[in-house]
Amino acid sequence: MDIKTITMLSIGTGAMLVLIAILMKCYKVVVWKSVPVSLLLTVAGTIGTYIWYFVETSYFSGRSYYGAVFLVPLMFVFVAKLMRIPYDDLMDFCAPAECIMLAIMKYQCLTEGCCAGKVLYILENGDPKIFPSQMVELINAFSIMAVLMLMCFSKKYRGKIYPWYMVIYGSTRFVLNYFRETEPLLIGLPAGNLWSLVAIVIGIMWIKDYQIKIIKKEKNERLDSACEENESST
Repeated sequence: MDIKTITMLSIGTGAMLVLIAILMKCYKVVVWKSVPVSLLLTVAGTIGTYIWYFVETSYFSGRSYYGAVFLVPLMFVFVAKLMRIPYDDLMDFCAPAECIMLAIMKYQCLTEGCCAGKVLYILENGDPKIFPSQMVELINAFSIMAVLMLMCFSKKYRGKIYPWYMVIYGSTRFVLNYFRETEPLLIGLPAGNLWSLVAIVIGIMWIKDYQIKIIKKEKNERLDSACEENESST
């Protein structure tokens, strides 16, 4: 990892710290915990991107963002216990914070020239007009972050922000990936499209599972209340 990447990750960690601190205050979680959570998110997310790139290519020479999307929820099961923060709340904090990591990766792609867009058409002078893939995806990252932050402030979506993040990012990335220079990875799909479909499916299943748990909890609470009323009446 070069000094430029370390510098960008440090800046990103600082931005994530501020964002997570704001959300922790909103969720009534002790704000100082935003420091270790931000650091651990950067470490876990970075490791995840390298692992996922290895899964795709058998090399550790690059990063694949979906590694952070898929592996952070697994790694943070232990972080939630360590920090004594409800897991669903912790993942709510991670969702918009990960978008900062995505924006950093897209900025690096923009400056280094990787993840280039497809040629849209040829100009009269013979120069190709290329889709600005890196810039569009960078803007997409910040747009998703803004949407997720608004969802966090609405109690209606609390506890399921991360699966919504997987659905939203997966959907937008699936479309945008068709405007990038890609090669098939599996079943004729490029890696970005394949992982996008996986993210969407996991996100939908996660949301449905959460809703089922809420319904069961409410049902049990009604049964307990009914039992208490019967006991008091007798």
